[in-house]
Amino acid sequence: MSKEIWYSIAFSKLMGLNDIDRKTILEFYGSAVRVFEEHQKKQAGFGELNQFQKNILIGEWPLIEAEEELNFLHKHEIKCISILDAAYPNRLLQCKDAPVVLYIKGSDQFNLPQLISIVGSRQHTIQVQKVIQELLEGLKHLNMGVISGMALGVDGIAHQTALKLNLPTWGVLAHGLDQIYPIQHRKLAIEMLHRGGLITECRKGTIPLPYFFPRRNRIVAGLSDATVVVETAIKGGSMITANLAFGYDREVFAVPGKIHDAKSMGCLHLIKYHKAQVYHDPIHLLENMNWPITKPTPIVKQTKLILDPDLQRILLLIEMQGPIHRDTIANHLKINASLLSAQLISLEIEGCIQLLAGNLYSKL
Repeated sequence: MSKEIWYSIAFSKLMGLNDIDRKTILEFYGSAVRVFEEHQKKQAGFGELNQFQKNILIGEWPLIEAEEELNFLHKHEIKCISILDAAYPNRLLQCKDAPVVLYIKGSDQFNLPQLISIVGSRQHTIQVQKVIQELLEGLKHLNMGVISGMALGVDGIAHQTALKLNLPTWGVLAHGLDQIYPIQHRKLAIEMLHRGGLITECRKGTIPLPYFFPRRNRIVAGLSDATVVVETAIKGGSMITANLAFGYDREVFAVPGKIHDAKSMGCLHLIKYHKAQVYHDPIHLLENMNWPITKPTPIVKQTKLILDPDLQRILLLIEMQGPIHRDTIANHLKINASLLSAQLISLEIEGCIQLLAGNLYSKL
């Protein structure tokens, strides 16, 4: 690790400067080493800055803490990239409040032709898996990567689906790299190190307190060309990410849902106030982003399935109220259990419905 990285880490730990101040100061002086040289001049240094900033910069620098951080990084093979480093993510560099250092475990090859962020609620409906699968399958011909926040729910599904499709994916953490949160994603995090990795601005020992998650979200938004919001309530981290992406002049897409579904309220709000485009399908996103579109595989049209009236009644109920429990179907349609089981199996065989955990049925 170079002296530049040592001083960059120490500079990032100085209390009292915001992200915009730090980025501006580093860019003005050209290096953290140069800033430290000004620090050594004490009262004679930093003549171009205001007195508040000057007082912070001429104060004591946490060099011992920075050295301890460097030892930790070296021991665990973690990279540290300064905002002045050529390897720093070029999209994030465009954001005025970009962090001055990033800690990366895994690949630091962020500067791909296309990057998207996928975000959404921890508590979600069954449509999320299908939406994300179709989205990434429709984009996998690109030399692209997937960014998300490693949270349970939509974030985890986005990372897992990207790995299945052999797409690089990075998780942005709201804590240090000496831990994984949530613990349920420990195995996923290890898998991602081989195809993407983990990113944070937080030093070791930083625990995932609520304060750090909105800050994490600005990195998720800033790393990407576009942010896709799959499902979210009217408040929450996904809405913060979407609004940050909108503020960075990045494209935002929101998947519309049922108008009375709380899990879709955030997406509908973004669409209503013109902060997001309606996400329709991968082709729609590719066209709006002006990204290459592969020639679609011809779809063989199937003959329309003709069902007897009893099966049609069951299918209609599942379509309107699904996922719906087997007993609810029986009670609603006044069908005995054995007959209903046979009818449900018939609908499954025909590819009309699917059985979920807990004897719940949904329409395919």
